[in-house]
Amino acid sequence: MNNRQRRVRAIELTLTPQQVVMVWLRNALQAGTLEEGARHSPPHRSAVANAVYDAVRNSMKGQPDPLVERAILQARREADSLYLLVVHTNVAVLEGRVQREREYMFLLGCLSAEMNGKATKNRVQTLRLVVLVFLESVIILDAAIAQVEAGRLNGQRVLFRDCSVQLEEQVQMAERLSEHFNFLARSLGSAEINLEDLRKSLQSETDRQISVWISLARVATLSVFGNDEEMDAAMDQHFLLCEAPDPCTT
Repeated sequence: MNNRQRRVRAIELTLTPQQVVMVWLRNALQAGTLEEGARHSPPHRSAVANAVYDAVRNSMKGQPDPLVERAILQARREADSLYLLVVHTNVAVLEGRVQREREYMFLLGCLSAEMNGKATKNRVQTLRLVVLVFLESVIILDAAIAQVEAGRLNGQRVLFRDCSVQLEEQVQMAERLSEHFNFLARSLGSAEINLEDLRKSLQSETDRQISVWISLARVATLSVFGNDEEMDAAMDQHFLLCEAPDPCTT
């Protein structure tokens, strides 16, 4: 181990659980895509847990072993939950891509048919409701990711390269779809869709989406770093949170 490696190692041993995850994330984002990260050996999740173990052991030298072990468990839970929140955020982008592409093409076809036919205000109003469902799903996803970055990662980017590209594509779909709809709405004197106003109106839904991701991460964390009673309680809480279906299917 050379001098630089020793300095890096010394710094790593002083990191908090959040900092351990942020260091891992920064390095992982530079290294490749989410798919490449999933194939990484050793697994990133294990590497984070081991780094936390070493950091806590180092910071609590000379203290009683039971106290150290409890601190290690708590720190691993904290780091693992944040790590899994990062994973769920990225996976949410990938999981929704194919469905949104199909919905986007379908809605473009509907708008085109109305533009080339004899559109009425009633039909446009009905189409507006369908378009809003699509727009809201994209806006909630995009806003939730931005809030995770700001609130949980001190502004650090959370998406891997492939997921970032796919999110941008979905946001562009939403923008183009709203532009096409607004063109049709203006031609009939109907209400247009303002994406910024829509984003502001969806704050509670955005917060709820983040809560679902955090809840999922907690359940998965306790499956490894908890007991059966704790995991069952976390699962019950997650099911209650998901009683309203939309955020859980995003």
